[in-house]
Amino acid sequence: MSSLLMRFRLTVLHAFVAALAMTLIGASAVVAQTPVATPEASPVAGGQLPDGPLGEQIQWLVNLLNGDPAEITGDEIEAHLTPAFLDAAPAEEIVEGLLQVTGFRPFAIDDDLIITTMDLPATNGRFVLVGNDAMRIGVSLQIDRDTGLIAGLMLELASDATPEATPEA
Repeated sequence: MSSLLMRFRLTVLHAFVAALAMTLIGASAVVAQTPVATPEASPVAGGQLPDGPLGEQIQWLVNLLNGDPAEITGDEIEAHLTPAFLDAAPAEEIVEGLLQVTGFRPFAIDDDLIITTMDLPATNGRFVLVGNDAMRIGVSLQIDRDTGLIAGLMLELASDATPEATPEA
């Protein structure tokens, strides 16, 4: 893939992800009624998904992004997100955003980068999805403790920790 095309794709994705993140950050702030988890974080051993609703919702999201785009519908989104979240970010907007992200599928979870809160079952998680062209998308997901539904979701381009070489003088 040409460098120009790759930069264009990254720019388009970055703009989309930034807009989606801003929408979802606002929704996450609105639904911050979930009991606060301990501030400590715990990496998940061996890259396994956490037990309980958090792990189930992570798996649902990955399956949704990797599956048939026709299955990304408002009804499907509404079945997995809290009403308060959907009040702040309508299902149709989330569908539109997720459909754009599917252009980088298939996705796999970077097994070394799954972090959850230490409450049991965990209600907050952060992980990185790796798609085609080495696209890396950071995902933060918050679960409503009472319903097991997604109460907060944020997707953002994951930064590459490898510094670029600088030219020698």
